[in-house]
Amino acid sequence: MKLSVSLPDQDIGFIDAYACEQGGASRSAVIREAVSLLRASQLGPDYAHAWDEWADSDDRDAWESTLADGLPPTP
Repeated sequence: MKLSVSLPDQDIGFIDAYACEQGGASRSAVIREAVSLLRASQLGPDYAHAWDEWADSDDRDAWESTLADGLPPTP
């Protein structure tokens, strides 16, 4: 899918410089990477919620018993 966006010259210069540093990547490749990183940065609250949900579940106790599997007890 094609998309047209308007960006300041400074942003276009940054995209072009980054593309060049990445071995001649296209502007589209740079924008895809930026969107991917932005998407990943938004996952923090989802991971925190999943962790809290797991910590409150019965599975937590079962997994706690495996923490030292194969390791000698600490002094």
